[in-house]
Formats: sequence, structure tokens, C-alpha cells
Amino acid sequence: MTTDNPSKTSTSSGSGSRTRVGPSRRSFLGTVAAVGSLGGISTGVGGTQDGDGALQIVSDFEPPSLPENIAIDDDGTVYLSMAPAGQVVAVDSDGNQSSVATIDVGQGLLLGITVLGGVLYVANGSGQPETHGVWRVEPDGSGDPERIASLPAQESMPNGIIPDPSLEDALLVSDHLGGAIWRVTTDGDAEPWVSDSLLEPNTEAQTPVGADGLAVHPDGDVYVDNLNAGSVMRVPVADDGSAGQVEQIVQDEGLVGADGMTIDEEGTPYIAVNARNEVVRITDDQQLETVVSGAPLDFPADVHFGTTGSTATLLYIANFAYGTFLQDEEAAEPSLARIDVGVRGYFHTVTGHDGNGGAGHDDDDGGVGHDDDDGGARHDDDGGAGHDGNGGAGHDDDGA
Repeated sequence: MTTDNPSKTSTSSGSGSRTRVGPSRRSFLGTVAAVGSLGGISTGVGGTQDGDGALQIVSDFEPPSLPENIAIDDDGTVYLSMAPAGQVVAVDSDGNQSSVATIDVGQGLLLGITVLGGVLYVANGSGQPETHGVWRVEPDGSGDPERIASLPAQESMPNGIIPDPSLEDALLVSDHLGGAIWRVTTDGDAEPWVSDSLLEPNTEAQTPVGADGLAVHPDGDVYVDNLNAGSVMRVPVADDGSAGQVEQIVQDEGLVGADGMTIDEEGTPYIAVNARNEVVRITDDQQLETVVSGAPLDFPADVHFGTTGSTATLLYIANFAYGTFLQDEEAAEPSLARIDVGVRGYFHTVTGHDGNGGAGHDDDDGGVGHDDDDGGARHDDDGGAGHDGNGGAGHDDDGA
């Protein structure tokens, strides 16, 4: 295990009026270049909502703090990876923000984030041998961030990250460059869990991004989307925790740009399609159904269900605002939003740990996780513009 200790930002909290937190402004044009862009990214003019409630902005952010991935702990605190800034930011139930840590991303991106055993784990796609890989961060900001596992800096791009549904001390990390999913233990061991052509990026795309958002289905299988291909795959999980044959369950032009993903308790996947400014769900007959689209969505990169009794049916959305940011930094309005979709998220439990990183509450405690629940994640969070995301802190939504 290698250890790196970049400087940590001081903590600051806002007021109930959704104060913004942002790092010192610095040049990161190289980061933008590394992320790439998709032609014709819309900025979300007009919008439709099919949820049971109106889309609500929980908290706004100041560029270059662009939220790419979401994690939520058992108490409902939301943690976000700020991709180009390398920050981890916490948002409480009132929308107040505080900086938890900053990790050196170089010219790369901080992508997926999740919670496992009360600790945050983030995917750092820095492209630098000294910092590239999976990092551990204390949610209260104590101590310095620590890299627990390095990944091949020039051959991989860690994107979505979720707790391993079969092991209590391991994570699954999507690799959108290498077309694989890695298993990384909390002790720092890293090895490919599965690789397949269905997970590979389109090398002829302007921004090659393959395997991105990750989530666990109620049947115990792992779901992963492919941003370039516009597809969702199922990876069966054997009793011994090994991966079975990857199977494509849907491919659709409407999924090109598929980023972070999560799954509800009925087994329905929800996907942030960043380049289309949409959040969609996949019906039982493999059709796409729009949950919300257009303004105030702005390049949504991840989705994650709430984890408490009062937020169980709320779907949180990370507005990465990437397309707008590329066109006009001052016009970008990155934010955390949420909408009531009328169904609870799914959260898997492995020996007392929630498969999305949560502890797996029962309903009498006001939590949302059932004993056999697992939360989808999403998430990567990688964007149609070619980046990542994933999340779940207490539960994860992976995405990239």
C-alpha cells in the first residue's frame, strides 16, 4: 500500500441559503482537455419531470467546484467529488457545505466516491504514478487522505466505485479506459475482477469512455453502463464472489453519455445521461423512461437514493455543469438536486455493511436499507463528455 498526503482544505460551512464552497481558482485547462467534450452538448433549456415531485436544488457550487459523483452516509450527509478541483465536499440536510479533503489530481479528475465501513473511498484518475488509484478519506476531515491502492497510470482510468457486494472489505472500481472492473481491498490489494469487450471504450470517439457507472441489483448481480456505447450490462456474481459472463441487457442511442447509475428496491436502474441533460430509468421491457430532463439539470453525472426515512424515495442528482462550463465558466451553475420518484433505493448488506457503503439500517431506525438491500450506485460518474463519477457514501452511486 502506498501513502500520499496532499494538503487538506480547511472546513467551512454555509448557511441555509445554500452558500457555495470553492477552492482557490487555478488553471486547469489541461484537465478540461483530458476530459474532452461531446459535440452538441445542450445546456438544458426547458425541462420535463416524471417524478412524483418537482426537482429541487439542494445546494449550489462555485466553479471550478464541479460535482461529478455522489455518496451518502447513513445519517443522510451527502459527499461529492469535485472532479477537476480534486475536492471532497460534504453537504448536510440544510444544504450547508464543508470541505472534507483535497487530493492532487494533477491534470486529471477525481471521479467516483463511496462509503464503506464509515470511511470514504474515492477514485483518482490523475494519470500520475504517484497519485493515480483509490484513496481513503475520513468523512470528518481528520487526518490526511491516503492512497490505498495504485492502478496503472497510463493504462487505466478509475471511474465508478461501489462496495463489493460479496466482500465486506473490498470495492469494485470501473475502469473506463481499460474496459474492466477492478476489485480493490481496503488493505490495498488490486486485481481485475472482470474485463470484457462490452466494457471497452470506443477508441475512435472524441473522448473514449467505456465502463462507467456501477450499481448492485436486488438479485445480487452487478450492473455497469458504457458511456460511449450507450449500453447497460449485467455481471453475474458467483457464490465465491467471482464474476460471471458479462451480458448486455440494453443498448440505446438515448443512453449515449450514460454516467452514474443507481437501482431502486424493485430492481429498476436509474441513469444520469449527462450529454442529454436527462435522468432515465430502464423499464422491465428494456425501454427508456425519462424521469427528469432539461433545466435545471446541467450535465447530470450521477444519481443516488437518499438513505434516511425521510429521504428514502428522493433521487439525488449531481449537476456537473460540464457542457456549460466549457462554453462559459461564469454561466455554469453546478449543483446538487433531488426529486421524489416514489420508490425507495436498494441497498445491499454484506455482514452488516450496506453494499453501497451503508450500514444497512432497518426501517424501525428510520433508515432506508433492508437487511438484504443494496443500493445502486452510480455511479461514475463519467460524463458523456468523457469523465467519470460514482458515489454512495453509506451507499454508493457510481458513475463516471
